[in-house]
Order: sequence, then structure tokens, then C-alpha cells
Amino acid sequence: MRKLMSFVALLVLGVTLVIGCKKKNDDDNNNNGGSGSASALVIRTGARTMSPDEKVTYEAVVVDSKGNATAASGVTWSVSNSLGSFSGNVFSPSNSGNGVISASVVVSGKTLTAQVPVGIYLPAVFTVVPSAIIWTTDAGTIPLTSVYLGTGTVTGYTYSSSDASIASVDGTGNVSFNKTGECVITVTANGISDNNKVYVPVLVVGMPTEPLPIVRVAVNPAGKELFRNETATFTAKAYNSSNAETSATFTWASQDESVATVDANGTVTAKSLGKTIITATASGMTGQAEVDVLPDTTIIVTPIMASIAPGGTKQFTAQAYAVNHSTKALSPIAMPAGLTWEVPTTGVPIFDIASVNSTGLVTMSSSASLGLSTVVVAHVSSPTIEEGAALVMVSDCNCGSTTPGVHHIKLTGSSTISASLMGGPVTVVAAAVDASNIPVTGATLSMCSDNMAVCTVDASNMTIVPVGPGTAVVTICNGSVSIQVTVNVTF
Repeated sequence: MRKLMSFVALLVLGVTLVIGCKKKNDDDNNNNGGSGSASALVIRTGARTMSPDEKVTYEAVVVDSKGNATAASGVTWSVSNSLGSFSGNVFSPSNSGNGVISASVVVSGKTLTAQVPVGIYLPAVFTVVPSAIIWTTDAGTIPLTSVYLGTGTVTGYTYSSSDASIASVDGTGNVSFNKTGECVITVTANGISDNNKVYVPVLVVGMPTEPLPIVRVAVNPAGKELFRNETATFTAKAYNSSNAETSATFTWASQDESVATVDANGTVTAKSLGKTIITATASGMTGQAEVDVLPDTTIIVTPIMASIAPGGTKQFTAQAYAVNHSTKALSPIAMPAGLTWEVPTTGVPIFDIASVNSTGLVTMSSSASLGLSTVVVAHVSSPTIEEGAALVMVSDCNCGSTTPGVHHIKLTGSSTISASLMGGPVTVVAAAVDASNIPVTGATLSMCSDNMAVCTVDASNMTIVPVGPGTAVVTICNGSVSIQVTVNVTF
């Protein structure tokens, strides 16, 4: 249940991404042993992204001047941007965003250092491989590949870099590496609005200057998406300080063989749903490629994102789809037996804010605090079927106490509003009135949207702000007195 595990951390974590770029020194790289050192420190775990609830064990080795690699002991681990903490060599995220994992160790009186990029992100509705990149300025471009398994229509992908002077990206997703530093490539799926951005952390490093037989290994392709039982052959090249080393011998490995295996020739076989990193090692130096194994069947929960007021309810539905291996298109199928709805719990009352019944009706706790969130998951007991998940947020609609004299909310205009993404905010004319339709002095109105992926609200200006195509219900209230407006947003 990888979606469930990916979403669980929403119970305790916010969704703000800390995205930034900064220049790195030319010697700050994955194989940097310090100027003049005859050995280097290498982080074998590589560049990666992970979900906020995931823990990752990092491995570092020391490579000597003959290319011999030994496990590094006494390594000091750290991460930038306050993304989490290490217990030994096990990293636990505590925030979302991008940063750099750093390792240092003292060998023969010299401090060796190594860095790899890391991204802590909430899952989007599509995937990008590779999901994290460490590369050098003279090693060519890397293409990004996107796959969307959903019921909407993606009209294309838009790419941008938070610092194009470090790593730039063209309109087709080819990333170029221009100078040392770190940045983030943002990939946006056009035509859909729910969780439609993927962030790819990038670390560009300088070439090591240590006298080593191999200073860099590159694996091609850098990423691949496969279905179960499919195979793909990867190749590797090793480089010394000036050019390719044609006599290099590679050792291939998969960091998670339950997801995919790789043989001695670099042929990868997809085994089960999930993601793994394939590595090729020569003379102690390691290159990596990412493999994402896609589902044959997936479950989609609707809506994928919703707000529920404390004490309120929201009905969710689930549909199973077969995934076409060639086109990635979805075809609706009958739901496999044993569909189960679940809202994961933590055992901490403040975070266990909602429950769900057997039909997908979610009830928000009356004591749920504004700003918290959880997820609702629909799954069946099958290792071949991707479960569906939706984000559930505690509504920011605080209706307060009913002002004395308020009988109902009078709405001027229709209770169904059509809005356009290009048209900007829509003003709602409403008032809290008495039984004679006379506005009650001092009665203020609150507003909230049940689907912030479609529209948000600004109660101070009584406006509805279109965010994405779809339908949302906006509640306008004064205490226990309320009225609902249906909002249909189109392009």
C-alpha cells in the first residue's frame, strides 16, 4: 500500500515545500575527498526523493587510490533545510522540501565529505523519473519522463527551474547542467488541477580531483518506468579524470530486489509495485538509475482533495481502472472484491481527526483543529493493485456563533455559479437577514470550500477564487445558519 504510506505523514506534517537554490563549491561533490586526498567518500544510497513518512538507511564507502571500496565507519551525517534528522545512518524526515544529505568522515587525519540531493514531497497524481538527480557539468543532458495514471486529460507538461544558471530545462524536459549548485526542477501536468506538480531536486557537482582510477559512473537511461514482468537493459560508462575508461568492469545491484532485480549485464526485471534504484559500480565509484514499477490496476478516489468542517461529513467514491501498458490510458473495470476504506490512525487523539465507514463516507471529528489534515484510502488485498487515496483537510470555515436575530442567509443570484480559470475571482452577494429579509446589523458571514483544488474563498471580500476545473460546494454561514453554493469551474 504505497499510497497509504506516502500519505500517512500528512497527519502530522504541513504541505509547504521549501524550494531554493544555492551555489556549491566546485569540490562539493559525491566523490570529494578534499584537495590532494588519495581517497574519496561515496554515498552509495544516491540521489532520491521520499515520502514524508519514509525512513531511509544511507550507506557510505571510502574509495582508495586503487579503487578499493570499504565501508566507512564513524560517519557524521546531516541534512540541510531542517528536513529531518539522523539516528546513526538512518534518516527520518520531519518536513517537506528539498535539500542535501551530507556525510563526513576522518581518514588518516583528513576529512572526506560527500553530498547527494534529497526531496521530501507529497505524492502527485503523476510520476517523473528520475525523481532526483546528481550530475556534473560536463556529462550531457538528462531527459525527464512523466507518466500520468488518472482519469483527467493531461494536455502536456510544463518545466521550470528554480535556478536555470545551475540546471536549466527545455520544453520537452531535457535538463542541462550549467554550474555547480543545487536547485529544483518543477514539472506541471497541464489540464489537471489536483496535486499536479512534481519537484525534482538537482545537485550539480564538480569533477573530483583525487588520483582515482574511476571518478564518475553514468548509467543510461537515468530512469525507467516499467510494468510488472517487463524488462529493460541499462548500460554504464566509467570515466577517469579526463575521458571514458573503456576497460571498466561493472557490478550491478538493485537497492530493493522485491521491486526490481538486475543481472550482471544490466538487464532489469520489474517484480512488484514500487520504486527502486539500480546501481552500477566500477572501482568503488557508483552510478545510479531509477526504476518505477507501475500498476496493472489502479483505484482512483473522488474527490482527490476535500475540506470538511468539524463535525461534518463528505462522501468519497472509488473506481478501479485497468492500465493500458502501451498508452497508459485507464479503462474502468468492476471493483475487485474486498474493497476496504480506511483513515489511518496514529494513536494520538489530536491527529486522529476523522473516520470513514464501509461506503466511503468520511466524518470529521467535532473537535478537529483547523489546519490539520489526514487521508482516506480505498484498497483491496492485492499486491498488484494500486490503492487510491484522497487528502482530507479540516475546513477553515469557522462560522462562529449565530448573531441574535439572524433567521437565514439571503443570496442574491443563483445558488449555482459558473466560473472560469481565466476569469478571476467571483464575488458572491449574500447577507445574514432576519425573518423579514432585513439584514441584521453586525452579522458577519464566513465562507469555506469543500474542494480547495477547485476553488478557494476570501470571506473578507466575499469572493470565490477559481483554482482548477471541477465542482465544489461553498458554504456561507453565520453560526448555525448557512446556505450552500455549487461552483462549477472550467478552463
